[in-house]
Amino acid sequence: MKKTYEHIVFLTPGFAESEADSTTIPALQVFLKSMRKALPNARLTIITFQFPFSKKTYDWHGMKVIPLNGQNKRWRKLRTWRKATKTLKKLHKTQKIDTIHSFWIGECARIGQKFADRYKLNHIVTVMGQDAIIKNSHGVYLKNSDTKLVTLSENHQRALQSNYQLNSTIIPWHLDVSEFPALQKNTIDILGVGSLNTIKNYEDFIDVISALANTQTNLNVVIIGDGDLRAALETKIQKLQLEKTITLLGQLPRTEVLSTMAQSNILLHTSSYESFGFVFLEALYSGMHIVSYNVGLAKASQNWHVCEDKIDLIDACSAIRSQEVLPKKRVLLSAETETINAYLSLYHA
Repeated sequence: MKKTYEHIVFLTPGFAESEADSTTIPALQVFLKSMRKALPNARLTIITFQFPFSKKTYDWHGMKVIPLNGQNKRWRKLRTWRKATKTLKKLHKTQKIDTIHSFWIGECARIGQKFADRYKLNHIVTVMGQDAIIKNSHGVYLKNSDTKLVTLSENHQRALQSNYQLNSTIIPWHLDVSEFPALQKNTIDILGVGSLNTIKNYEDFIDVISALANTQTNLNVVIIGDGDLRAALETKIQKLQLEKTITLLGQLPRTEVLSTMAQSNILLHTSSYESFGFVFLEALYSGMHIVSYNVGLAKASQNWHVCEDKIDLIDACSAIRSQEVLPKKRVLLSAETETINAYLSLYHA
């Protein structure tokens, strides 16, 4: 009799379009590569609803990726959902699905839950971001179900409970430490990393730099990221005469982001909300100090100043820059085995 192995299907709105794509949901990429390593004989399939804009199935690090090509078009929604259900049925018929793991409280969780209910399958939903604080109709379908919900931090768990009255297990993301370059001498005083959008709150970031520039000379500040607010932020930088202080690098490949972190002193993160903050893990492992608001997995420590307002942010950055320069040290907050073993316990419960 032919031996059958475990079959896990992952549902996500978007995914890397190839192994060369390092910028599409890095945390999910790191997680899935680790899961492939932990379950070498399992069949792992990824169904991606909206992105990439392609209909061609492809291999990604030993996993089959099936793009449904929804293209984030509202008029394609119902058709995409039907395609997802049809694909799940086909996969289940070919080899019985043991677990469906959906990401975000959204269309993936809804389709995953309906299919799991019908075929009595194990269903995990990882809440990923603002889906914890912005209530949507998809969450209703999870309330009286057997779905196991996962949040990424204590702040994230509290937000989900407050908004949906749903309980969850906290499982943090982890890093692939092999991706990180050697630590280098700091050439960048303050670094910002993240999309240039409202939630990342770069208005506060620029205000903090403006205040610091009044008292500190030769301040070298870099922002990595792009988005709808770039033009507005460029205008503000010019208005405050910070063109020689702040450099906007735009979006960079992940290797270049990590290389820049390796030569930076402070991560200034002014985001008003984070479910987790993967960039926090990256910064600490890159030997950086962090100055942030109390978002995501923020926790005050020798390397992390958690602030209440802009005055606190300014004071924290000033204090760090006035410290004696010591050899940089890596800080690892969560280990690969911790994350993977926690998920494996849910898959096999």
